[in-house]
Amino acid sequence: MSPLRRRREGLTDYRKRKRFIQSRLPRIVCRISNRYISAAIVTIDQKGDRTIASAISKELSKLGWHFGLNNVPASYLTGCLLAKKASGLNLGEVILDMGLYTPTKGNKFFALTKGCIDSGLKVMFDESVAPSEERIHGGHLAEFAGTQQTGVAFSKLRTAGIDPKSIAEEFNSLVTKIREGGVSEHV
Repeated sequence: MSPLRRRREGLTDYRKRKRFIQSRLPRIVCRISNRYISAAIVTIDQKGDRTIASAISKELSKLGWHFGLNNVPASYLTGCLLAKKASGLNLGEVILDMGLYTPTKGNKFFALTKGCIDSGLKVMFDESVAPSEERIHGGHLAEFAGTQQTGVAFSKLRTAGIDPKSIAEEFNSLVTKIREGGVSEHV
């Protein structure tokens, strides 16, 4: 077995990993699957990586979030949740680790990072790449819901009696709930 097997398989960028190790800063490791967004604050130890706080968008359902768990608002809320869980850890500055993803302006990674920053975590971040406030609050989803009166889009929400256009109100109430401490560390 070759020591660079993970590189050949396209799983690890060793140059980027070396820069993370040399920085000695904790990092926000963010991964996006087809259903969820997960994030963890990881430190580098003599024995390897050590996770000190983590959050996954699946936890938002337990807090009352009725909308998608893999969109820009859910990403921002997951960042808020991660920052809340890490609030007592006395972290200095942290850096974002997107893995092998290519950074594009306004993507979910940057929404998650903005959620962390707005909730008190110090992250090395350029605000110009963050999504607009309208996208973070779900305005683009509410606008789309207004054009889709019938059909498959948002059908589960409509059958549950939830107006898809109310995403901004639910988003704001959940952000307030997370920041004011209505969330335990073990959601």
